[in-house]
Amino acid sequence: MPLATNHRFAPGDLPVEGGRYRLLASAACPYCRRLLIARRLLGLVEELPVAWSYGRGEDGHWELTGPDGEPGLDPVLGVRSVAEVYERTPGYTPPPTVPALVDTSTGQVVSDSSGDLLFDLATAWWDLHTPGAADLYPMNRRNSTDAWDAWTEEHVVRPFHQATHGEGGSESEAAADALLLAFDVVDTVLARATHMVASREAALTVRDVPPLSAVVSVEQYLCGSEPCGSDIRLFTFVQAYEYGGRQRIGDGDAPSVSFWPALARWFRALESRPGWVGPEERSALGL
Repeated sequence: MPLATNHRFAPGDLPVEGGRYRLLASAACPYCRRLLIARRLLGLVEELPVAWSYGRGEDGHWELTGPDGEPGLDPVLGVRSVAEVYERTPGYTPPPTVPALVDTSTGQVVSDSSGDLLFDLATAWWDLHTPGAADLYPMNRRNSTDAWDAWTEEHVVRPFHQATHGEGGSESEAAADALLLAFDVVDTVLARATHMVASREAALTVRDVPPLSAVVSVEQYLCGSEPCGSDIRLFTFVQAYEYGGRQRIGDGDAPSVSFWPALARWFRALESRPGWVGPEERSALGL
């Protein structure tokens, strides 16, 4: 990540203050979509405004948009590029990335970790949540969510990035194999919990499975009967795979998510829930 230090919403660090921060995001980015989903589900749309980026600008980095939605000067930050915001931030190492959380009181990026920001929005921002909003990281499920989050990053996110953004060759092929095996594992765990038939249960013998604390939590969703932050973290990368990613793996013939019946049911159930796919994401994904 470009930042030397990612600040957190905790005593002695970042204060929770609605309207103070601005989220730089692209709906085309699965890391950004994690936060866009949480922002809607938690009722933080007004409390955490978004500065949208729709592509790369003349400097080769994410360009921002003006009030008309076209590439231009962000009306709050007064810049045209995500790179310009990072350049104001001490300890920055190129290249600039999204998502990026900007403290508008300083104009500097204070965090570019989607995982940390997702957790903090769900927990530290509790007082600003809409009444009745989802509890994305319930205290009685923390062992399960921690385990799922770590497993997803290692076995889904990293291989997905290598398989779709690598330079090809044996490393990309190995990453693609690892990703598909991870989908086999999740499909099998979900199938066992929901009395379905998994696509390839044998994957459990060749791939590290999630810790027991994660496996025993699975019901309709990864940590129970309602979706949580761990579902969000996995969902956006299954989404990225289904809508474009699988065409960039190998010869472009990686299977659709429908190949994994329980994983597909989980994915479609989330996709159809209010708040999980916003209009910006639908446009970016071609839905």
